[in-house]
Amino acid sequence: MHDTAYDYIIIGAGSAGCVIANRLSEDPETSVCLLEAGPPDRNPLIHIPLGMMRLITHPRLNWGYQTLPQKHAEGRSIYLPRGRVLGGSSSINGMVYMRGHPLDYDDWAKAGNHGWSYEDVLPYFKKSENNEELGEPYHGRGGPMNVRNLDQYNPLTEILVEAARSLQLPENDDFNGVCQDGFGRRQVTQRDGWRESTATAFLRPARRRRNLSILPGTLVCSVTFDGQRASGVEALIRGTKRHILARREVILCAGTYESPAILLRSGIGDGFTLKNFGISVVRHAPNVGQNLQDHTCASILHVCQTTIPYGISWRTVPWLISNVIQYAISRRGLFANNMLHAGGFVRTDPTMDRPDIQFILMPANYVPKGVGKRDTKAKSRSSLPTTGIGHGYGLITVLLRPKSRGSVTIASDAPTAAPVIDLGFFNREEDVETMLRGLQLGRRILETDAFKRVCSTEVLPGPDATSNQELSEFIRRYSTTVHHPVGTCRMGVDDRAVVDPQLRVQGVDGLRVVDASVMPTLIGGNTNAPTIMIAEKAADLIKGRPALAATNIGY
Repeated sequence: MHDTAYDYIIIGAGSAGCVIANRLSEDPETSVCLLEAGPPDRNPLIHIPLGMMRLITHPRLNWGYQTLPQKHAEGRSIYLPRGRVLGGSSSINGMVYMRGHPLDYDDWAKAGNHGWSYEDVLPYFKKSENNEELGEPYHGRGGPMNVRNLDQYNPLTEILVEAARSLQLPENDDFNGVCQDGFGRRQVTQRDGWRESTATAFLRPARRRRNLSILPGTLVCSVTFDGQRASGVEALIRGTKRHILARREVILCAGTYESPAILLRSGIGDGFTLKNFGISVVRHAPNVGQNLQDHTCASILHVCQTTIPYGISWRTVPWLISNVIQYAISRRGLFANNMLHAGGFVRTDPTMDRPDIQFILMPANYVPKGVGKRDTKAKSRSSLPTTGIGHGYGLITVLLRPKSRGSVTIASDAPTAAPVIDLGFFNREEDVETMLRGLQLGRRILETDAFKRVCSTEVLPGPDATSNQELSEFIRRYSTTVHHPVGTCRMGVDDRAVVDPQLRVQGVDGLRVVDASVMPTLIGGNTNAPTIMIAEKAADLIKGRPALAATNIGY
């Protein structure tokens, strides 16, 4: 591989990288090299939807990052799963198809990012989508990424909608349509009972193209430069350092944590930090790695004796066996399930122009990694339900637009060293206040007559936690993240932005960033579909094609 040259080098075969590889290699005269640190996506846990419950902590397919101790979250280190495999996090995530609120994208455009309003980006969402149930004007048919309803929703889904309706909270049949507010079922990225990742949707159809080289097991050390122009990458391939040349561009798609780390190791970042690590400064850009945002969440957990929620118990053994057979024969049932069936979006202040809290229903016992550990003030972990054992459910309260900001930097110039991640949990008090309002509403939902039929008992926060102070302490002690990090290579038109609205790294040539790290602000929903949209639009920018015509649509 020494001094092998391609037109384009793509770093990272995740949600964005697989899309870019497909679109650029459509031209047989264009040579493309796709580099991925992880292995091929052959593990069956990736493709069986229920396998996501194991993938979130899988030691080989997951980077498994940890944050610095969070000062305003009881000094806890928060676990951060990220996909380390072809397909990236789209190969290990919850498969939820969610775009966020239209006004989120309008905010990007109002900040000077021309071409990124909702009406500008909707055609790119539709281009990538093949929605089996929903169609025009908000959804696409015939795109590579298959989107559908689950074939089976837990009965708690209808109970949640009924409970919300009793509180005058509306039902919503399409969170990606005319209105986001309300409660209802969620759609998933699946095809015929299998997970639909960007590796299966975009990369698999392109793999036999002679102009596309895919190199798994390749860890990128840095981008190399000829003066101020990106000329290629240095990478470790089976432990040997190689230099791969790019004739046109290097495209960084390594994600919100790794993209800024690679830029820093390449000499683009805060000059003082770089000199401390002996890295030659290509461009002083102190905002590389800043502006980190993620969705904070806290769960209300219930346990019950009924078998309405999913769970492993002696009463469900025959049912579990039948589901194994059902999935083997028809790819339906429990094993075609993502355990994230339903949810809702609400405004905790009616004067807001969009929801600030999302609820996610988990129809099974699930304790997030790390909850209850190193926490002598709270209940011991042994007093909490064991994931999957017995019967229970959770209503996850998600803070959609945190005011808190964090950062990503590096610990050394070694590519094998994990990035140093500080989420900045609750460094703005407003975030705790908004979470508190959401948690209180979540409790009201679970106290309705609809949920009383389930005959459950709250174990978190627990019946003794009733005051605002006690619930605020619970939020700081038990909150984690729903794994939607963005913003560390912010797109903008000001001098502090890392990339411009064409996603070109400012101050250098031949280098772009295309992944969730370019989002200026966190969108109000899951980030996989928006990342695919960004890559679809970026492919036209890279090719020099006119953008798809903006859609004139109401919302």
